Amino acid sequence: MKRYTYFAFLFILLASKGVFAQDDIINQINTPLLQKYVDLAKQNYPKRQMFKSSELSAKAKIGVASATYLEALNVSYFYRPDNATIINNANPYSINGFQFGVYLNLGMFLRTPSLVKQAKEEYKAATFQTKEYDLILESEVRQKYYEYLQLFNDLKVKAQAYIDNKAASDGLKYKFEKGEVSLDVYSKAKALTSSAQSEKLLTELNLLKAKDTLETLIGQKLEDVK
Repeated sequence: MKRYTYFAFLFILLASKGVFAQDDIINQINTPLLQKYVDLAKQNYPKRQMFKSSELSAKAKIGVASATYLEALNVSYFYRPDNATIINNANPYSINGFQFGVYLNLGMFLRTPSLVKQAKEEYKAATFQTKEYDLILESEVRQKYYEYLQLFNDLKVKAQAYIDNKAASDGLKYKFEKGEVSLDVYSKAKALTSSAQSEKLLTELNLLKAKDTLETLIGQKLEDVK
């Protein structure tokens, strides 16, 4: 009886630890799918869009600064018809027809190259910020994807451990009712089964959290990404 009790308890203990091969996560990584997740995150994640908008705004300022060259120039004209009456005989029009004038704001003209250069540097800085955040966002998407895979596999292990524990516990219950095992062995088997169930439920919860986080980053449900 003691030998049987020992081997029965050992069986339950081994089952509770999930002693079976776990799938290789590295071989499960779907590289094209992961790249889609990264591209979707760059396309949909609000903070990344904020950086991209800042980049486009900085780029537009280059054109605004370049247009300052035109603001430095002031072109004017006036027109005297051929049959117009001279209003001021002491200072009559020198010519008939159109007369043009060009005025240059030298201070603004000389300042414009600096404004254009400043706008270009701001655009360059905004571009670097976008690229930096792209690297951060891509790393975060990859980490969450790996975490999701790890938890997915862990859940399979925990679920199988719970099934094995419950099967062994149910078998010991039958033997306990027949008086073939002690109450202590049966009680430990039930405790291990409860523990395995709790671990399975906790892993399920963590898997859902990882899935939600990944979906938040990419802006879509994982099931919708093909």
